Amino acid sequence: MSWSITKGRINEARRTCFDRQMDPPDNELYDALMECVKLKYTRKEKIRYLEKKFNLTIGETKLAALQKRLEIPTTRSPRIAKEAIVQVALDFIAKDTTQGSGPAAVKAMLHNEFILIPCDDVRSLMKEVVPDGFAKRAPGYKGGIVRGQLMSAGPLREVNCDGHEKLGNMALRMGDIGLPIYGYRDKWSGYILKLIVIPDARKAAPMAHIYLDLIAELGGVPVQLTTDKGPERVWQHSIQDALRRAFADIDPDIIPTGVAMKSIRNIIIEALWQWFQKTTGKNLKDVILQGQEKHIFRPQCPYHTSLFYWVFVPLVQQALDNFRDYWNYHRVRKQKNKLMPSGHIPADAFFNPEKYDIHAKNYLIPMPEEMQALTRAHIEPE
Repeated sequence: MSWSITKGRINEARRTCFDRQMDPPDNELYDALMECVKLKYTRKEKIRYLEKKFNLTIGETKLAALQKRLEIPTTRSPRIAKEAIVQVALDFIAKDTTQGSGPAAVKAMLHNEFILIPCDDVRSLMKEVVPDGFAKRAPGYKGGIVRGQLMSAGPLREVNCDGHEKLGNMALRMGDIGLPIYGYRDKWSGYILKLIVIPDARKAAPMAHIYLDLIAELGGVPVQLTTDKGPERVWQHSIQDALRRAFADIDPDIIPTGVAMKSIRNIIIEALWQWFQKTTGKNLKDVILQGQEKHIFRPQCPYHTSLFYWVFVPLVQQALDNFRDYWNYHRVRKQKNKLMPSGHIPADAFFNPEKYDIHAKNYLIPMPEEMQALTRAHIEPE
């Protein structure tokens, strides 16, 4: 054996040893790669993510080896038997009793559970199981307002919020029973910041506490809060205006602290409710109304009301959390002329704005916890 061959093998062994020493622990690699799966990253995006997170420089061959060794699912190698994947997909389709979710939505929700299946396979299953669902999801044009281009500079530059009354007492018609929902959505990324079941979406005081909860979760306030013109905006706009004026040197005459507009103009949040209804809301309402239709629930019985809220508030909140998770990690369709990100994952755009626009940044205005507590104490009497 020549000295040059021996020396080459020694160098190769040293490099291999060095690489092993520099690799992060398997559990951290596994978590990082599974997050990449949830974000639907391509191979090149996964490589960049690992380099950014661990300062780990690898190629596609090494990435494939890592995914195989750690059993990271991909569409081609889902790490689950095909029969099991088909059964899970059929279960998802069966749960959608109103058939509001299309193949892309079902695929995205399955992907969120790390069940990877091609969209064509989902479409084929749906054509076999619920063939009339496709016609139900294409009711035709119903008219609408004149469309324009939406614009925002980055995450938390503007947050849109609104209530959803499709599970309220007027919609359910089960006496005083109602499960109103309120949501906050970032305009630039489309990321859902908060979805919550509330006692009343039309009263100002409860909404003040909900908005303070959001401020606590974010650690600050957005540059602008956009709402409908309902009474629930009163305290929210007062809090937003006071805190932004105190902690940001921004002229409110140039960039308002808050804007109230007609519901049909509050497009960012109103568009979300349409997708919520298709994928989740109608199914929830269908399940809730079965209690009345089957004479299980009687609104005139006081303890029935208490039992209803005890059972359904956590169930509806869990459904909201699941929808929020699905939405934030699904891929938005590509829009050629859109001025903000498109064809993106909302969570990825929210946390990595510079990836989609070199001028974009997070516009959160930090807020001390002491000020949050002081503000909450001020509205306690309400």
